[in-house]
Amino acid sequence: MNNNLAINESAYGASDPATMNERYAIYFSPSDDSALGVFGASVLRRKAETADTWLNPELPYNFDNTELWISCIKKPARYGFHATIKAPFELSPDRSAEQLLDDVESFCKKQRILPLNNLAPRRTRRFDALAFDQQPESVRLFANQCVEHFEPYRGALTEADLKRRHQDSLTEEQQQYLDQFGYPYVFNQFNFHMTLSGTMPDDDNGYLQWLRTIYPMMVPETPVLDRLSVFYQPDRNTSFTRIAEFPFG
Repeated sequence: MNNNLAINESAYGASDPATMNERYAIYFSPSDDSALGVFGASVLRRKAETADTWLNPELPYNFDNTELWISCIKKPARYGFHATIKAPFELSPDRSAEQLLDDVESFCKKQRILPLNNLAPRRTRRFDALAFDQQPESVRLFANQCVEHFEPYRGALTEADLKRRHQDSLTEEQQQYLDQFGYPYVFNQFNFHMTLSGTMPDDDNGYLQWLRTIYPMMVPETPVLDRLSVFYQPDRNTSFTRIAEFPFG
């Protein structure tokens, strides 16, 4: 296995090129020097600030099938290690990026740190992620507040985005959320998760078990939701990168 394996953008795929408009997203992305941040960057083999830096994983032991490992992470690596709070959006024409950053900073100064009890690697909707067995109500309420507060910054969905979402099997409620907030998995449909793979087969050759083994080694204490980050994507063929982060309080 080659821990110095270098991978360019095309090696882990690209988004639908039907639109080239830039997008922003508001994520929880842990501090790079936190245990949770080191775990996520090591598994996904990149840090959030740059699109093309693949790391030597700082892991207790590496997954023994490098080719499968890269295949598993090619989609989530494009977004960086994160939990979606306000899903990717094109900026409303009457708002600026500077206004968005200022507002996120002001918003975060008023927030309190939330413990992420029982966060662990799990299979959810056929992909692997850090998720809860039972989501804390405090996390759900915080996400609800963010969705509503930052909604004025979201531009209308493009036809390409709507077409892509309509290919999903959405419930009537999820469709309503998509129409209203540009994303179907908000409010009572929201489930906090930090994605660690693309869609997985039932026989994953031990990938999920590997995650379950290394996670408690690398994150021995309860992680916390203690900041929000703004991510930026200049076009749909480019990875999201973190351009700003704002700790709470």
